[in-house]
Amino acid sequence: MDVELIESRKRRIVERFGPWSAHNIFLEGDVYTINKGIAGDEVKLRRILQNVSDLSRRPLDSLRVLDLACLEGLYAVEFARHGAKVVGIEGREANLAKARFAKEVLALENLEFVQDDVRNLSKAKYGQFDVVLCLGILYHLDAPDVLAFLEQMADVCRDFALIDTHVSLVPEKSFLHRGRKYWGRAYQEHAAGSPPQERTGRLWASLDNPESFWLTRPSLYNALSHAGFTTVYECHMPPESEKPLDRVTLLAMRGQRQELFCSPILSAQPIGDLAENVDDAGDSGMERPRSKLRAIGELLAATFRKLGKRVLLS
Repeated sequence: MDVELIESRKRRIVERFGPWSAHNIFLEGDVYTINKGIAGDEVKLRRILQNVSDLSRRPLDSLRVLDLACLEGLYAVEFARHGAKVVGIEGREANLAKARFAKEVLALENLEFVQDDVRNLSKAKYGQFDVVLCLGILYHLDAPDVLAFLEQMADVCRDFALIDTHVSLVPEKSFLHRGRKYWGRAYQEHAAGSPPQERTGRLWASLDNPESFWLTRPSLYNALSHAGFTTVYECHMPPESEKPLDRVTLLAMRGQRQELFCSPILSAQPIGDLAENVDDAGDSGMERPRSKLRAIGELLAATFRKLGKRVLLS
């Protein structure tokens, strides 16, 4: 496509929906969705692409990939440019318009974008995928939706999922899901009573729920195991040097539970859960007082998170 035409269409997108907020995609010549250079999620993109390539042990063009809450389409576009068959699900029209613009400019017939709430995910609706990308959405869901969503994600996943999310550094409160207790903390997404149009306009927040629930690391690991993932790793390479202390990249494998021939007694026992660092004697939903050390840790994490957002939006 002609560079001048691309620039003209990009200006029309920006006039209607505002500038790109994070996904800097190379289009043609010197034209990028944000600007020429590293301006958004490119460092995380390098990590995710390498993870998928290393874990799949298959050519990328043989994979079917799902990108959940795909924002402006960077990850979906990248995998489609490598030949994968990709579906991106996004709830906001503004983000979807930008993602579809990149798809059209790059003529990616193997890429489909769908406007939908990821909480509607199901195998009946979308089929199954070799790779599921859950990047920056889990911490925008409230309890118990976050647990139901992990179960839906496991159901559509054939091989593995990559999850990039904030976690709670403090087990402040708990809730029950299917008879199991999960710990974390509440995070305010929108002001109470804010109108739907205001919530829709906040592109980096939840679609509608005023609060989200950030699981602790142990509770998130346990939830992934309960959902059906058999192995969970935490990724540190390729590096993300500015990643906040309360954000992680997890690789969750969808395998088959193996029988232990040399230890039939252990093999007959269920997989255990990781323990939380709390006095777990209270009722579900009970607020727990924070220690000074935990409060300091949370404050530091919030500071790093704000600095990270400033870098992305600068």
